Amino acid sequence: MDAQTDRSPLHVSHTDHDDGWTVAVDLDSLQVSDDYVTVDVIGTEAVVAVDAPHLQTEFDIDLPAAGAVQTLRNGVLTLEHRS
Repeated sequence: MDAQTDRSPLHVSHTDHDDGWTVAVDLDSLQVSDDYVTVDVIGTEAVVAVDAPHLQTEFDIDLPAAGAVQTLRNGVLTLEHRS
């Protein structure tokens, strides 16, 4: 998994668990509030859109499987799937 924006690479980590997986994306390098970020999970992709006054961009993050639940808190996007 390697998400990048026009400005800088994002740190994306993937962790497998006995009962599923977690993908975490550190959005801090974008320097935007969570209020400017929207995330749509479509199958095995998370589509992340940023619409801030100083930055408008969109990027996809590949996920290991469909059915992820997303949370965004303090600049960290977490996508989780539990079996």
